[in-house]
Formats: sequence, C-alpha cells, structure tokens
Amino acid sequence: MARSGLTRDQVNEAAESLMLEGQTPTVVGIRTRLGGGSLSNITKWLGEWKAEQEIKRADAQPPMPSSVEGAMRQVWGAAWKETQTQVEAEREAFANLRKEIERERAEMLAEINRLDGELDAAKTEIDALKAELAAERQGHEGTRAEVKEARAIASERKARIEQQAVELQEAQRQAAEASAQAGRAQALMVERDRALADKDRIANDLKREQETARQAKAAIDAGAAKIRKLEESLEEERTARTEGERKLADLRVEVATLAERTAHADELRTLLDELRHDHGNARS
Repeated sequence: MARSGLTRDQVNEAAESLMLEGQTPTVVGIRTRLGGGSLSNITKWLGEWKAEQEIKRADAQPPMPSSVEGAMRQVWGAAWKETQTQVEAEREAFANLRKEIERERAEMLAEINRLDGELDAAKTEIDALKAELAAERQGHEGTRAEVKEARAIASERKARIEQQAVELQEAQRQAAEASAQAGRAQALMVERDRALADKDRIANDLKREQETARQAKAAIDAGAAKIRKLEESLEEERTARTEGERKLADLRVEVATLAERTAHADELRTLLDELRHDHGNARS
C-alpha cells in the first residue's frame, strides 16, 4: 500500500542516509527506504536534492584546472553511463511491478465474479425457502381453522345429546308412570302409548347423535394427527430457516472479505495509475 503524507524533508533525509552508507540515492532506493510514497513526488524532490548537492559542491570547491576538468569529464561520462544503467534497471523493476499488479488485479476480479455468483445463488435459495415456508404456514392455518370448526360442531352435538338424554330420562319416567297406572282410563293408555313412541323416537335420535359424536371424535382425532404432522413440518422448516440464516451469515462474512479485497484492489489501481503517470513522465 502506498505511503501517504510523504514530505520533501523525508526524501532528503533518506537520500542523505543512502549517500552516507555509500549508496547512490535513487527513486526506487528512497521509496524502499521510506516504505512507499508517490513516485512522482520522490522523483521531483530527489532531483531538487541532487541539484542542491551539486551547488554545494560547486561552492565548496576552487576553480577546476583544465587537466582535472578533462579527467572529471571522463569520470562524469562513466557516472552517466552507470546512471543510465540504474535507470534501465528501475524501468525494468517498474515493468515487473506493473505485471504483478495486473496479475493480482485479474485474480481479484475472478474472485469477485465467483463470490457474486455464490451470493446470487444463495439469495435465490433463501427466496425459495421463504416462499415454501409461507405456503406451509398458510396450509397450517387452514388446518387449524378446520379443527376448530370440527371441535365446535362436536361440542354442539354433545350438548344436543345430553339434552336428548335428559328428555329420554323424562320420557322413561313418564312411561314408567303410565305403566303403573295401566288400570286408569283409556285416555291414560293413549298417553302412555304416545310416551312410549316418544321414547323410541328419542332413543333412535340418541343413537344417531351418538354415531354423529363418534364421527366427530374421529374427525377431531384425525385433525389432531394432522396438527402434529404440521407441527413436525414447521419444526423442520425452522431448522431449514436456521440453516439458511447461517449460510446468509457466512455470505456476509465473504462479502466483508470481498469488500476488503476490493479496497486493496482500489489501492493497487491507484499505484498502477501512479506508475503509468511516472512512466509517461519518464518517456516525455
């Protein structure tokens, strides 16, 4: 990552430190010593530092004899060639660095595309699970309503059976009373026959209501079994939803990692732009 906030004084100090160590200050050497920095700024400030050093050396030295000047020209030529060699080495290092950045960028783009695909697939799976859960819930609510209605019907029929049992008891009492008064007038015999007929009718009604109650109980038992099955399905849905939430958390972690890698890619793009800019300046 490029170092931010680099100053002219830091470049000057690094150049002087390299010179004291017996090394020729270069852009790559200073950038390595400082741990990063803008190549354009380092190049500009290093050039100014070298110019200042030339001025200081010129002021500190007496006029150069012509014989010494010739020798210095030879030395200067050798130094110039050495400098050109270093420049070529720096250019080659820049080219290698650019290739490495492009390779990392391609790998990061491929990883981003892969994670995007996995995220879309996970979203589709979560939407399907949500739709399935909603359908199961709707069916579960419908079953609960049916069971509630069946229980209400059974309760109503039970009340009717109890009422008819009371009526049957009353009819039996009346029939017993009529039998005890068999010696009474014909009117009482007719009344007894009517009571007995009512008894048979009530007994038949009671049998029918008992059968209805039995059917209602069977319906309630079936509804209870269906509720248990739906509750088991709901528990499985909850387990599936928990698993879906776990997968979503994992995807969020991957998205966070992807964001960090994207930030690193942005930093690499910035460095690449600086390299292109410096390369353009060097060519100009």
